[in-house]
Amino acid sequence: MSHMGSRSGRWRLVVVGGGSAAAVQVRRGDVPPEETLVVAERLGTGMAFLGRSTLQSYAEELLVSRTPGELRAMLPTGELRPTAAEYDAYIKESLMNSGASVTLARVLDIRRDADGFVLTLRTTGGERRQVHADNVVLATGSTPRKPSAEWQSAGAITFDTVYRELSRGDIGRWAGNSVLVVGAGNSALQTAALVAPDARDVTILANSYVGMYPAESDDRFAWRAPSQLTYELVVKGNRECGRRPWRVPCVRHVVYESLDLVDDEVRWHYREASNLNQLGSRSLPGRCRHAQGRLVSNGAWQESRKRGTTTVVWAAGSTPVYPPGELLTAMRRNPDGTLPHDQLGQTDVPGLYVTGACAGQRSVNETEPARTKPTACVLGVREPDHVEQLSVTADV
Repeated sequence: MSHMGSRSGRWRLVVVGGGSAAAVQVRRGDVPPEETLVVAERLGTGMAFLGRSTLQSYAEELLVSRTPGELRAMLPTGELRPTAAEYDAYIKESLMNSGASVTLARVLDIRRDADGFVLTLRTTGGERRQVHADNVVLATGSTPRKPSAEWQSAGAITFDTVYRELSRGDIGRWAGNSVLVVGAGNSALQTAALVAPDARDVTILANSYVGMYPAESDDRFAWRAPSQLTYELVVKGNRECGRRPWRVPCVRHVVYESLDLVDDEVRWHYREASNLNQLGSRSLPGRCRHAQGRLVSNGAWQESRKRGTTTVVWAAGSTPVYPPGELLTAMRRNPDGTLPHDQLGQTDVPGLYVTGACAGQRSVNETEPARTKPTACVLGVREPDHVEQLSVTADV
């Protein structure tokens, strides 16, 4: 890890972030690593909280370079997919050995100067410093989307809290409670499986039915590998719930229309017509002892849980994170929180680029490095084969 500085006193590129998007930018971008400074509070992915959980993509799908087998070489023999901890170590090694200079620091501000950008940093030792750059790439990743202030005040937590507390053996938030997991994707399903052994019952409240890949969907962002366990729990739990011997935790999946806090209850509404899928059809009232919905109109049901004995877990996706400062705060945002940008990753501010979650790229293998100058490929001319292949398909 180097100290800050360059031969000219100014970096051609500063990459803000220390995760997979930053590694892709450094190792596959158009600026030589020797002319690049990486600034991050920590090196590694935002998935570190998953710990020993196995990721749902294969090792070759998670590469940040064009070197086949690079990640597989770090895994135990016979393993196709890394754990979150193994992948975190891979990202750290990728950045440390990339040839770029790396500084652990928090970015306090980014502003323009006559020649480019000035970044104000606070190092891990508390020292404030400034670095200068011609170009800046934001590769700062994302964080789990938080529930509203109302739901937070009612005790709702984000799904990463479940992983962190479970890793410490702390199940107090959900043990013996009804658990409502709000979300439709892999995070929701996999979180439901984590709390199921200790919860009284688990209901996944989704705004849509995603389906298992590839049996029900050809979308690579549909439910993947570890979510299969929850899929089975819904089916088997429905068959066994309330019947002796009861061996499987009760997990349900409901596509809901509304979710509210009403007095001392958490209340949601759903329609039978929206739940005639493989899991919803097993989760409707009458199918298990925990499905105690009240028919409020033709095909519409209302269900509720007491707030004091219910844990609400938010697993409704993620949102990009950015450094503070007037420049970034003033920039316009897309509805999903990303910064508008062109096909090169260039934002509204000349010389300021985005990649990864900040650019709306949903997975490692969908991540493309920002290009600080036009390339033949972007201009419509095919690049040589040795630089043509940028990614493969599958999400983390």
